[in-house]
Amino acid sequence: MEPLLKTYYKRYLSEVRHLKPSTVKHYCDALNNITRHLQEMKMIEGSIYDISDLHQLKDLRAILFDDSSFIAQNKKGNQMYSAGLNNYVKFAEGTNLLGLHHDIAKLDMPMPVIAEEPRRYEIQHWARSDILREQTLAVADYHCEMDGGHQTFVAERTHKPYMESHHAIPIHLQGRFPYSLDVYANLICLCPVCHRKIHYGLRDERREMLYEVYEKRHERMAHSGLEIGKEEFADLILKE
Repeated sequence: MEPLLKTYYKRYLSEVRHLKPSTVKHYCDALNNITRHLQEMKMIEGSIYDISDLHQLKDLRAILFDDSSFIAQNKKGNQMYSAGLNNYVKFAEGTNLLGLHHDIAKLDMPMPVIAEEPRRYEIQHWARSDILREQTLAVADYHCEMDGGHQTFVAERTHKPYMESHHAIPIHLQGRFPYSLDVYANLICLCPVCHRKIHYGLRDERREMLYEVYEKRHERMAHSGLEIGKEEFADLILKE
């Protein structure tokens, strides 16, 4: 099964950046080569696309760029491997997605569900991507999607307005859906107050917020295999 981020990245290159198939293949081949190199270094077991933590991804890049064999290979390839990895990191951190409110919908599609291993005797935990969360904030240009005028504070880590990523349909409800809930269409950017309110506010006010979220996202959610009616959506979440 192809990693979610690989599917999204290829679609981003072709549908958002409108690159030719040969160019998309060029970028992907560079990352395939980097995957093999990292595997040979015993740094990863799977693919570079399996890394969902942005900090880990950047750490691996730093290690690679300091590795003599990679430096030699990269030089021989006219810097194509470092360029390919840098482009993917920009995609992962959301740099190339800033303000792409309309274009991001081109990436919507049903995604397979990936479950993590159950922990002890607890409930099943579902895989979620830190990278998708970071990208969600960048796509919204660090503005609250409930009200773009909401002000927060500048975060030290990003030097951007502090915002939080929210699953419209909570990730713990994954067992009720055949396709992944950890997808662009189901992730929205909220200020901290709206994020708390949609979880803990008065029931009637939460319902109004859920209706608004539904109107903003139901078409995209349907394109990602998450078909649900407006009342069903609100009731499902308010029951929690």
